[in-house]
Amino acid sequence: MDVVLRGLHTALGELALLFTIWALVEVAWGASGRGVLRAKIASLTGSILLFGHWLVSGIYYVAYYGPDVKPAIKEGPWPWAHAIFMESKEHIFLFLPFLSILLLFLVWKYGDKLREERGLRFSIFAVGGVTLFAFVLMIVSGFLISSGYRVAVP
Repeated sequence: MDVVLRGLHTALGELALLFTIWALVEVAWGASGRGVLRAKIASLTGSILLFGHWLVSGIYYVAYYGPDVKPAIKEGPWPWAHAIFMESKEHIFLFLPFLSILLLFLVWKYGDKLREERGLRFSIFAVGGVTLFAFVLMIVSGFLISSGYRVAVP
C-alpha cells in the first residue's frame, strides 16, 4: 500500500503543478472567451488535485513515513535530508492549498477582465509565481528526502 500512496503522492502533486502552469499560460495569453474558460477549468482542476494530494500525503505520512521512513533517514548517512528538507517541506506544503485557492479565486472572479487589465494579470502571475516556486521547493525537497532514504536503506 505504501507504494500506491507514494505513487499517488507524486502523481497528484505533479498533475496539480501542470494544471497550475496551464492556468497561468492561459492568463499569459491574455485570456478571453474560451481561454478564460480553460484557465478556470485548469485552476479548478489544479486545486482539486492539490487537495487530493494533501489527503494522500497525510495518510502516507502518518501510516508509513513517520514510523518507517523517518527513522531510517535520521539514522542513515543523510540525516539532514529529514532534519532540513522534510521539516521545511511540511511547513511550506501547508501554504500550497491556500495559494491554489487564491489563484482559483482570482481567475474565476476576474477572468473576464484579464484582457483589459494588465495589473490584474500581473497580480495573478505574482500569486502563480509564488505557487510555482513552492511546488518546485516541494519537488526538490522530495527528491532529497527520498534520496536520503535510498542511501540509508540500499
